[in-house]
Amino acid sequence: MWFQKKYLFLLFSLVGFISYGQLSDLHYLPPLKQGQNNGAIQQQAVYLSTPENTSFTVNVYQGTNATPITSFSISNTTPATYNLANGDNNITLVNNTNTGVVLTNSGLRFEAPGGNSFYVNYRGRSGSQAASLTSKGRAALGTSFKWGGVPNLGSHVSKSNTLGIMATEDNTTIDVFGYDSGCEFRVGSNVAGITADSYQIVLDANESFVFETYIGNSPTPAHEDGWIGASIVSDKDIVISSGSLNYGREAGASNRDAGIDQPVPESSLGRDYVFVRGNGGSGGETEFPLIIGTQDNTEIYVNGSVTPIATINNGDYFEIPGSNYSSNSVGANMYVQTSEDVYAYQCIAGSSQVYTQGLNFVAPVNCLLPDTMDNIPDIRDAAGINVSGGVTIIASTTTPDSNITVTDGTGTVTLPSSNAVAGTSDWKTFYVPNLTGDVSVQSTGPIAVGFFGFNGARGLAGYFSGFDTLPNVNLQISGSNCLPGSTLEVSGGEVFDAYQWYGNSVLIPGATSPTYSATTAGEYFLRVTKGSCSYDSNAIQVYYCNPDVVLNKSTTDLVVNDGELVSFDITVESLGFDPLTNLQITDILPNGLDFVSATVSKGSFSYPNWSIGTMTGGELVTMTLVARAYITNIHLTSMTYTNTISNTQDQTDSNTTTDNPSVDVQVNLIPPTNVITNRRITFRVNRN
Repeated sequence: MWFQKKYLFLLFSLVGFISYGQLSDLHYLPPLKQGQNNGAIQQQAVYLSTPENTSFTVNVYQGTNATPITSFSISNTTPATYNLANGDNNITLVNNTNTGVVLTNSGLRFEAPGGNSFYVNYRGRSGSQAASLTSKGRAALGTSFKWGGVPNLGSHVSKSNTLGIMATEDNTTIDVFGYDSGCEFRVGSNVAGITADSYQIVLDANESFVFETYIGNSPTPAHEDGWIGASIVSDKDIVISSGSLNYGREAGASNRDAGIDQPVPESSLGRDYVFVRGNGGSGGETEFPLIIGTQDNTEIYVNGSVTPIATINNGDYFEIPGSNYSSNSVGANMYVQTSEDVYAYQCIAGSSQVYTQGLNFVAPVNCLLPDTMDNIPDIRDAAGINVSGGVTIIASTTTPDSNITVTDGTGTVTLPSSNAVAGTSDWKTFYVPNLTGDVSVQSTGPIAVGFFGFNGARGLAGYFSGFDTLPNVNLQISGSNCLPGSTLEVSGGEVFDAYQWYGNSVLIPGATSPTYSATTAGEYFLRVTKGSCSYDSNAIQVYYCNPDVVLNKSTTDLVVNDGELVSFDITVESLGFDPLTNLQITDILPNGLDFVSATVSKGSFSYPNWSIGTMTGGELVTMTLVARAYITNIHLTSMTYTNTISNTQDQTDSNTTTDNPSVDVQVNLIPPTNVITNRRITFRVNRN
């Protein structure tokens, strides 16, 4: 494919790329890094638009500068375009020297001093690549994120993966961890300047820091996908952007394009997602969702299936095969549900060619989405080149099609028939092609609207819906921080029509008030309702004030034969608020079970003691112990042995939660199978 890409200097293979927009009075664009100057992005511009009819001022700030570098006056009928310097301008894209170091003069901040709300959409392109990134405004601010993207396959001098971080307050400490130990990050000219398994940065307000894992011509598995799902945690609000500039979807090939986006923090994620397919080929290389877990044991369900397609842990990712889309055509859809909050990304293409891929950060669907998107400015403009344009719409099935109106530069546009979404009766999707000029969508119900343009190998897209009116259903613990005495409530104080609390994903009967006084440790979330719409809060963990060590011992080898092995599974969980120290589990096997081996997830084992050490609240550790069983009484053909574990630690175990420390194993003696018959026995009699 390299030769095809090389000679496409007249065909701009712009990425089919969706990002979710956010109306806000304040937006941040952290800087990013491309693998080769102008290799992913050369020409670039920022598009400002608003639904407000009265003009207002937007100031643009660079880095830590307190004085605006420029200002714009915008309204619904007069959006604005801010043209940036080409390539590695060290504002939106940094060069090698400014990578892996604290920056004071990079990154952009857009602010309306009058508090007016507007959109910020970044679009950039080079000779054969392009990308779009829509700022999430204040919704992008948070303290816990995952590094998002899709695996970067193949090799080329321009291929790399990037993460940009921008602080909003002075003295902000940021920790980046959870990536593959083989990952190396650039510092200046040294592509392996950072090799530690974690990295800490301290930034002041509006300072920034850019990471790059460089693929180049020497790809490694760690640099292809080892950065996906890494944690970015801070003690004060930050904003991040991430992705790849450039990346490829074929192993061993130089195919490439750009893909970046700006996610929201983990506290604003969800569990229900609808994906709308781009124009990629039927092979599936460029058309698939990617799910990143934020909690262990997260189950992923597709199109209403009751069987999970995968189960992932915190920081893990799973690519959902593109064959799960409703068809191989543009506008097809897929419904994804998860048991815990997740980051959802989408690989999408502008054309059937494998080198036109792009990246979306996808917002969860819910009935509290806005009913208006007004407007997408100049839908055909991609930082100076003209592409055809259309929109994708996710709409509530309770909204009649006649109540959804699409307008562009020519006036009202005819809405095509909707596509049903398998697995849910709540949502339907549309694809409206061939639009031009400024585009708006009006509805009487919740919608999520994206734009998607393509013409042969050309394609560009972006999302302007999501997060705008999501309720503030972040939970907090009031009163005591632990049980008893703690109360769960919505931190923002927003009021809803109805409430239902869940504990460990199970509905709690009668718990229908805005607050809930928990009585048992566990994970809780709140489902709120406004009108016909419902939305789930983030999950929150509650622990006991006193130490509580929960022991559980089990085996599937409940009945074995004499001489066979028995495998015991032991779990130890701490449900106390404070850490446990010097925790030790003792497993003295009864006579009839001989120790063979033990494997532990933490600490060390020397029979009969498992030395775990320190455990924090909510932590769970495991051990598998193997023993050989035998009959101790030769007069019995079957015996039952009880194996029991016990715990000791510096603290006193309250035993609030009932333990299950014992398990019974039945051992059977197998009679001999060889029978001797028809043998002659001769007795010799001695005579004296």
